[in-house]
Amino acid sequence: MNGYKKTVQEHIVPFGKKFCEKWGRKALIDLHYSLETETMDSGLSVISHIFSELRDCDCSAVPVCGLESDKSLLKDIKSIIKQDKHGVCFRFKLEELMKPSFNTLVEDLMKSISVTREEVDLVIDLGKPESFTPYDIFSKALVVRIKRIENINEYRSFILSATSLRLSEIKRPGGEIERHEWLLYKQLINDIGEIRSPTFGDYTIETPEFINQDMRKIKPAGKIVYTSDDVWFVTKGTAYRDNPAQMKEHCEAVVRSGHFCGVSYSHGDKRINNTMIGKENTGNLSTWKQVGVNHHITKVSEQLASFHGT
Repeated sequence: MNGYKKTVQEHIVPFGKKFCEKWGRKALIDLHYSLETETMDSGLSVISHIFSELRDCDCSAVPVCGLESDKSLLKDIKSIIKQDKHGVCFRFKLEELMKPSFNTLVEDLMKSISVTREEVDLVIDLGKPESFTPYDIFSKALVVRIKRIENINEYRSFILSATSLRLSEIKRPGGEIERHEWLLYKQLINDIGEIRSPTFGDYTIETPEFINQDMRKIKPAGKIVYTSDDVWFVTKGTAYRDNPAQMKEHCEAVVRSGHFCGVSYSHGDKRINNTMIGKENTGNLSTWKQVGVNHHITKVSEQLASFHGT
C-alpha cells in the first residue's frame, strides 16, 4: 500500500457499514490483489474482517477468488464458505480461459477450498479488451472456449463481463461511444446455440483498473456518462472544481440529446432533470457518478429483460 493516501485499516474500516447501508443485499466481494495478504490492526486478514462485519449485519455476500489468488486468501475464503454457506465466485480472465490446462486448474482451485460447482458462481471477465470487433469473430472464438468448460451446466451461475468505456480517452465536449460489450453479448447469445448462455455483466460507468492517484492533486472534468441503447452519451467539460455550475449545462445536453429516458425512468434521470431546471443543486463529483451508475443499472436491467423476453 506504499504511496496510497490511506493505510489498509483506514481504507477498509468504513466498507462494511457503507455496504450494509447503501446496498444491503447479495453481492460478490472481490479484493484488489494488493489487499490479498494485508491485515487489519486486529490481526485479521482484510477478507476475514470484511466478512465478519457483513455477517453481523446479515448480508449474504459471496467471496471472489481466481487462479492467481494468494494461498492465504484461499485459506481464509475456505473458512468463510464453511461458516456462511453462501458459496464462492470464481473470476477468470480471458487469457486464463484460453489456457489448455484451464479445466485442470479449475478442478485444483475447487479442491483447495472444498467446493463443488453447485456452490460456484462462474465469471468470465474479459476486462477491457483492445478491440471487440469484428463481433462475429470475437463471439465465435469465445463460444469455442465456453464449449470446452467442463460441466458448465453445474455451476450455480455463469456470467460474462466486460467493458469498452475509456473515459480518459474522451475529449471535450464528449459524444456518443459504442457499448461494444453489449453489442458483443447480443452477438454471442445468437451464436452460442444449445450450450449454457451466460448472464451479462459490465463495469457500469467505471473502469476495471485501480487508479492510484491523489484526488487532491488532480482536477477531474465535470461530465455525465449516460447509457443509451447501444451507446453511451457523454457530455464532458472543464475541471469540475473550477466551475461546478457547468453541470446544469451537461444536464441540459443529456435531456436534449434524444437519449433521455424521462424524469420518472430512474433516480438518476430525475436528478438530471431537477438540476437542469434549478430544482436541485449541481452536487459534487460523487453525485454525477451515482447518477450515471443508477441510470445505467436501470437501463441494462430493462434491456436484459427485453432481450431475453422476461
